[in-house]
Amino acid sequence: MTTSLSGRHLVRFSAGLRAHRATFSLNDAEYADQILKISLNTFKKCVQPDSDTLSLKRHTLLNILANAGLNPRDYGLSIALPSQSSPFGGYHARDYDHLCGRFFLYRRSFLTARNITCSVLDIRPSESHDCLAFSELHYYVSDSGARDEIHYSGYVHMNQERNVLSMPAHFEGQVRLTLVQPERLGKSKVKMRGAVLTFGNPKGYWQPTVSCVFVDGPVEVKVAHPRNLCRTILEGSEEHAILSAEMARVEEHATIMTPLMWAKLQAGATVA
Repeated sequence: MTTSLSGRHLVRFSAGLRAHRATFSLNDAEYADQILKISLNTFKKCVQPDSDTLSLKRHTLLNILANAGLNPRDYGLSIALPSQSSPFGGYHARDYDHLCGRFFLYRRSFLTARNITCSVLDIRPSESHDCLAFSELHYYVSDSGARDEIHYSGYVHMNQERNVLSMPAHFEGQVRLTLVQPERLGKSKVKMRGAVLTFGNPKGYWQPTVSCVFVDGPVEVKVAHPRNLCRTILEGSEEHAILSAEMARVEEHATIMTPLMWAKLQAGATVA
């Protein structure tokens, strides 16, 4: 069974595939084999068609669309891609416009859990894939008094059945993973709760650390630089109490691996 593209749909398809190809440093043969899972001749037919119509076997076209992150509807095709074909979960970015914008991301300080750090999370449609992309800015003073600034970025992977966003990020060889589940409040507000797997240094050596996170937004505050929005919420303040209550819904079920944090939270629960 074959599927055909022609006219403006073929032009857009070829342009979209060339744009995806340009994001890789592989040669054409490697790109066709390793990324699209097709032959080099088929790839050349797609980007430089020798006629006004391109006809491909249905499963071949599905492979190309899925592996290049292209949306069939953009080319007049009423076919659905299996979600497992997409490394990001097979969702369409435009279906999740309500998750785009600037958010505040809160977590407890790793060493003592005494204070809460506020970081900036930006979510937007990806420019190269049909998915969402994110960037995070962490700019804070740790419990030990050290100033830290880290920038993370990556793509949003989404399990549509569970409505869970996975945001793996890379920075200078570090890999961290943030998992959150969004809760839509009305037309414009979104709250997300989950956890981050990263690294902490509580005893003078680095170890994996899990911490619960609470995300709130989108926010419309305009500043010269997003680091001006990053801050530390001190224990004892009214805002700290409100945020602690929000995160308690996650902390009830999450495993907190930092010993001092876990001991502090358990002590607070005992007193309560």
